[in-house]
Amino acid sequence: MSEDGLTQTGYAAIALDGGGAVLHADGDDLGRRFLQNLTIGESILSHIHPEDADVFELLRTQAPARTGRTATIELRWARSPDRWSKLFATIGAHDDGSVRLVLTADEATVARRSEAQMRRVVEGSAQGIIVRTQTKILYMNNSFARLVGYASARECMASEPKQANSMIHPDDLDLVESRIRARLAGEETVSNYEIRLLRRDGSPIWVEAHAALVNWDGQAASLSWLSDISRRKAIEAELVRSKDAAEFANRTKTEFLANMSHELRTPLNAILGFSEMIGRGMFGPVAAKYVEYAQDIHRSGELLLALVNDVLDLAKLEAGKLELRESDTCLQVLVAECLTLVRSRAEEGGVHVRAELPPDLPLLRADSRAVKQLLLNFLSNAVKFTPAGGQVTVGASWHANRGLSIAVGDTGIGMSEAEIVVALSPFGQVDSKLARKHQGTGLGLPICKSLMELHGGDLTVTSRPHEGTILTAHFPAERVVRRAAAVGA
Repeated sequence: MSEDGLTQTGYAAIALDGGGAVLHADGDDLGRRFLQNLTIGESILSHIHPEDADVFELLRTQAPARTGRTATIELRWARSPDRWSKLFATIGAHDDGSVRLVLTADEATVARRSEAQMRRVVEGSAQGIIVRTQTKILYMNNSFARLVGYASARECMASEPKQANSMIHPDDLDLVESRIRARLAGEETVSNYEIRLLRRDGSPIWVEAHAALVNWDGQAASLSWLSDISRRKAIEAELVRSKDAAEFANRTKTEFLANMSHELRTPLNAILGFSEMIGRGMFGPVAAKYVEYAQDIHRSGELLLALVNDVLDLAKLEAGKLELRESDTCLQVLVAECLTLVRSRAEEGGVHVRAELPPDLPLLRADSRAVKQLLLNFLSNAVKFTPAGGQVTVGASWHANRGLSIAVGDTGIGMSEAEIVVALSPFGQVDSKLARKHQGTGLGLPICKSLMELHGGDLTVTSRPHEGTILTAHFPAERVVRRAAAVGA
């Protein structure tokens, strides 16, 4: 039979009758392991090694005569038919004459067993484990050796003659040494960092290190657990490359759009100017057909110029080059100006537009040109997508702590959730019969959204098909300046 220690200490108490039969047995959670194969009524000797039985029987039979005294011996206890554990057995007597046997584990055996188990855990770990001082390797497991290209720790230790820094990438050596110094000096309990090791063939491998200070054979040392993160690092590097490439492509596109827009404006201005002169007959009468053609040219030029301006604004916003020229803006005046600009188109389409602004609306600290552009876009969209007989309303609300909101609502065709996403995307246009009557770039709402973000606010769209749409621009509280005197719209 083999002898074996237990992994943990425990406590078990057994009551025996005068003949050594088991009357009762109990113990703590760990001690019950000694009692797993014990049966009430059986002889205790069936669990004691034959070579220890004579001494045990002598002490057991004498126990009733040793009132108030106990005797302790070391014996071998059967854990299974072919496996024994060394235990300490303390034998004494109860007042009723029964014998009390207390079993506890041999601490030295337990310690050896625990050490052996811990070594198996370390050697079997998938993580590389290394113990080192500032300059010397004290221990490594096989997983660490495999990380750096060796078949075993024995081979690695023989090849690297315990030089602690020979397997660390030169660019990461200062980091490792500084962390080890901090741990050995007691300045840092646990360290977490990412470094590169050098494999046997000289190739680098990224690892994540978790390190702590330990006492190794009486000297302070650094214990590190290392995990291979090369695959993660490769993915991160690819993501960075993809991000850089995307940003470069976006910058190139933005610069191209900005340059193209500037180049297109010059000939467009000439086309608009000359077509207007021809249409008005400023240098003499022209045929009616030519007047019609000139007006068509002028309208098309204006549409193209609006597109160019929108593209240029979007390019500036994406490049972060659009700067706000902030001032204290009176919204009542601004709304009145915008309503004047869209009223003729609204009347042509049979749409009623009106403003409902509170008289105590405060001033807004903002770029008035940007706010006007936003309001005109809101109103133009509302008029465009509202059929004859419908109405468009401009409203506003504010709170000292929550900020100020401007909303334009209509009773038009409305949008679904999917169509709202399209409307807010650059060049996205909602397909509808009303929309097809009016040409557009699909840049208005995306530009408005960017302008609001530039002001630290946000733009929201609330809509339901066939019920209408509400476009809301919300400015943060810090842009609310003071109450303005009511100005009629």
